[in-house]
Amino acid sequence: MNGGPFPFSRQMMAVDQLLTAAPSWEGLNQAFFPSKVADNFDPGDDMKLVLFHFNNTAEGRRIIEWFADLTVRAPFPHVGSMKESAALAAAKHEARTAVGYAMLRAIAEGQELWKQQRSQDP
Repeated sequence: MNGGPFPFSRQMMAVDQLLTAAPSWEGLNQAFFPSKVADNFDPGDDMKLVLFHFNNTAEGRRIIEWFADLTVRAPFPHVGSMKESAALAAAKHEARTAVGYAMLRAIAEGQELWKQQRSQDP
């Protein structure tokens, strides 16, 4: 396929090969459920403080800004007119921004922890 949605040409599988490689119904059913991941995304107080202090250095801030450009500030991708491609693009964009927001949340909570520690110091 050349000149299609991919910037490179690639050999497509023949239908006969696809038919022999088709998953079972059980395999298809499993594909509709998300894979299991841990529910706890909290990095812990120590990592929050590290990220907060890292963000307050010139080099760290440059990296955090770049990471924000790649995640939370990244534009929504242009997907065309198909509903399915829009749904896939939305899911990918949501996952990318979630990573950025988790990092920013950790920095904000690290700042609060730092303020609490400073107020408790004599």
